[in-house]
Amino acid sequence: MTPPTNDQSAVASTATAMPFTFGGVTIPAGCRRIFITAELEPSSGDPRIQPTGFPDLGPVLYPDPAEKDGLICLIESEASMANRLEEVCLANKYEGTLRGELIGLPYIKLTKDGTDGGEFVSASTIDGHRFASEYIMSGEVVQPGAELSAIQGMADTTDEAPAAKGKKAPKAKAGGKPEFVRFVQSFMGMTTKDRCPAANVPRIFQLAMEYDPLALLHGFQISVKDKLTFVGLRSPRAITASILGLNCQRITVPGVRFDPIGTGDAGQAIFQKLRISAKKIEARFSIDVGLLSSMQLGPKQATARLQLMLKIALCKIGWFLTALNSGLRLRTDCDLRLVTNGAHYWTDRIEGTGTAFDFTTVTDAATGLAALIASSGFEAKHSPFPLKHVLKAKKDKENTGPREGDDPDGDQDEAETSSDEESDD
Repeated sequence: MTPPTNDQSAVASTATAMPFTFGGVTIPAGCRRIFITAELEPSSGDPRIQPTGFPDLGPVLYPDPAEKDGLICLIESEASMANRLEEVCLANKYEGTLRGELIGLPYIKLTKDGTDGGEFVSASTIDGHRFASEYIMSGEVVQPGAELSAIQGMADTTDEAPAAKGKKAPKAKAGGKPEFVRFVQSFMGMTTKDRCPAANVPRIFQLAMEYDPLALLHGFQISVKDKLTFVGLRSPRAITASILGLNCQRITVPGVRFDPIGTGDAGQAIFQKLRISAKKIEARFSIDVGLLSSMQLGPKQATARLQLMLKIALCKIGWFLTALNSGLRLRTDCDLRLVTNGAHYWTDRIEGTGTAFDFTTVTDAATGLAALIASSGFEAKHSPFPLKHVLKAKKDKENTGPREGDDPDGDQDEAETSSDEESDD
C-alpha cells in the first residue's frame, strides 16, 4: 500500500454519495447530520431504573435548562453506548470477529506468532483504543508485504539517543524495527516521532479506512510513548449516542448485608442503592455525516466507502435496538424495550418531528453490506491483518529505562475511548 497523493478527485467524488436510501432511511444531498430517537420503557413495568453510575459520584442528574423536562438523568452515557454499538458488530466479543454482514471489512488481529491462525491475543475491534492501541501499534509485522517493506526501508531515527555535548549525533540506522507504528510513521511521511508534515495529516483517515474502518465511526488517537507522540493523528467520534430519562425522580432503595458466620469485618452493613423513575426515556443517536464526508477515505471507491460507513452506522443503531427488544439488559435493574412506533429519524435537511425509523427494515438491508464491502477496494489480507504480539517484558528490555518525568508504568493519556467507568450493584 502506497501513501495517497494530493489528488482532490477522491474528495470531490464523495459529493456524489448522496442522496441515497438504505433500509427506508433517505439521506438527502448536502446532509450533515442524521438524528435518531427511540422511546423506551421498562420491560417489566417496574418504573424503577438503575442508571449509569460513576465511582464516588453516583448517577448524573441535572435540571433541564429549557425547563421543559424537569430533572434529566443520564441512564446510559456516550462512552458506554459506544461500547454497546461496537459490540453489536461482533460475532464473538471475546475474539473480536465480525458478524456475517461485515465479513471482508478490515481489522487488525494480534496473535502470539503474527499469523492469522496463531494464538489470539487481542483485536482492534475489541481494544479500547481500537487500532490506535499501544498494544497494536507495538505489534510486529511479520507477514511479507508493503508494510514490512516500508519498515525495513525507513531510517530508524525515533529511538536515537541524544548526542552528548560537544559530540556529533549518531547516524541513523537503516532498517527500522518491524513494529506497526513504524509503518504508520512511514505512511505518514514522518521523519521524527513528534513531527508530521501538515499536508500529510489527512492520510491518517485513509490509513484507518484500510486497516480498521470501524475506528472512524468511534474515534481514535494515536500516541505511543517514545515512538509516536505527534498529537494530530486523531479523529473524533462520528456516531454518538446516549439514553436519557426525562422528568425524573430520585428513588433510594435500602438494603442490608448479613454475615451469619462472622467471616467478614463488616458484620451487618446497611447500604442504599440509587434508582430513578422517569416519565419518558429516550435513546438518542447522532451520525456526523459531515465529518465522514470530509475524510479522504481513499483515492478510489471514495463514494462506495462513504456510503458503506453511513450504512454501517445505521445498522449499528438498528442492531442495538433489535438487541434491546430481544432481551438485552443494560444493567441489573435496567431492562428496557422499545415503545411501539417510538423510533423516528430526521436530518439537518428535514424539518418537522421526523420520519418513522423502522429498525427492522434497516437490519434486513444489512445483508447488502457484503456486496458494498466487496466493491470498496479493500485488500483481502486486511480482513484481518495479523500482527505479532510483543510482550511487555521484551519491550522493557529494549528501553533504556524511564527518564525523568516519564510514567514508570508506560501509560499514556486516555484519548476519546469507549471505556466508561460505571458501577453496578
